[in-house]
Amino acid sequence: MANLVAIERDKDPFGLLIPAIELIRFYYAVSTDMAHVIFSGDLKHQPNNIINPAKCGFLQEENRCILHLRQHLSNEDAWVIGRILSSDEAWQGATLPHDTMMRDSLNSKFSHPESGFPFSGLTNLKVRGKYIKAQDNHSKSGWRYLVLGIENCSAPFPFENLTAGRDNDAGQSEGEDKLSDEDKATAFPVSKHKTSDSKKPFQSKDEPDLGKTNEHILLPTDRFGAIAGKKVDRPKKEECRYISRLKNAPQEDEPENLGTGKGNSNGSDAARGFGDQTQTRRKALPASFETFKEAVVLLNQFERVKANIRPEDEAIEYIPLTKPVNKRQWSYLDSNKRHRRQVIIADICFQNKWYSLIEFELRENDKCRVALIHKNNGDYCSNYQIAHLLTQLAKMKGIWVNCRVFKEQAISLVTMKHTWSTEGEFSTSVYSRLKSLEK
Repeated sequence: MANLVAIERDKDPFGLLIPAIELIRFYYAVSTDMAHVIFSGDLKHQPNNIINPAKCGFLQEENRCILHLRQHLSNEDAWVIGRILSSDEAWQGATLPHDTMMRDSLNSKFSHPESGFPFSGLTNLKVRGKYIKAQDNHSKSGWRYLVLGIENCSAPFPFENLTAGRDNDAGQSEGEDKLSDEDKATAFPVSKHKTSDSKKPFQSKDEPDLGKTNEHILLPTDRFGAIAGKKVDRPKKEECRYISRLKNAPQEDEPENLGTGKGNSNGSDAARGFGDQTQTRRKALPASFETFKEAVVLLNQFERVKANIRPEDEAIEYIPLTKPVNKRQWSYLDSNKRHRRQVIIADICFQNKWYSLIEFELRENDKCRVALIHKNNGDYCSNYQIAHLLTQLAKMKGIWVNCRVFKEQAISLVTMKHTWSTEGEFSTSVYSRLKSLEK
């Protein structure tokens, strides 16, 4: 009975089916705070809870959205809020969930929220899903694709740059007006936020206690290709005399679990928990991967290129083992310590075709190369397919051209030596390979 959004595919008007609740999750309710915003209807009915409308606007000459957010909202939330306020399609998709649920509740109906895409036009979607049997004659093949989860969307935002200010912003001006931290008076004596270790259960049954410290659970993401590598600017201020105190906060009893609710003062054992999206892949990467990451960011400066680091997945995080764990093998960077070779992958969309740039950890004397692979039909290469490729690579001890999978699965390969000395040279080298593959 859930609402679905249908997209035409292969001349079938219902060829691609996406649950409305998945559109809400991916495009709008990107964090716990944004979930409260969307389902409470505050952005439409009580916008002052989210922004200061008098200080929000748009700078045409810089194609810049300017927001003044309430303190609790993050920079990642700002991208979503700015998109909603700058686009009619995004506004409709973000306000429909609350309004339709209110309508259904008044009509004593089961609530199945409605929503829609925050844009119109062409895009590249990376999704997880399954084929389902068609029950009518619209589909020539007799099958349709049901999307179970969206992972990445390349659609552009209605602005190129974003500036986000805050209430009681601790930002400050440069030069003579700049104040040191010692000269600032205390604004908030106790810090009420900390980053969670993600070990506590997250639940919505017990309302959290407002008196306990809020914990933020970081959720790695690269969902929007249009803002990959971009940062939110902070507005310049003449002066700020207040800064939050971070030291010597009094200790309190640790909560037993975290809650998703707004909270009250009922003495609950739960504290407020927040799922926050963050554009990070994993906590730590080998130093040798830093050049790779910076080069991927620079790739986005080239025309018609969208590139980002593929999110962490246990299937492709390391080179697979080809022997028992206690045996020496190429898959280990250090067999004595059983230190496995890490893998880093970048997804690149160029001319509406997908490419995957792959690098793995090297020993001091290794001469292995970076690989740029792509399917001959331009489709996205899934984690499952790359995991199969990495298994072949482990058997061939890192020699890409010896992997038979390239002939078997119609996958093309270009390899590059580690000859660049800067991130810029690396990105330029990759871009030149992309252009040569298009010819």
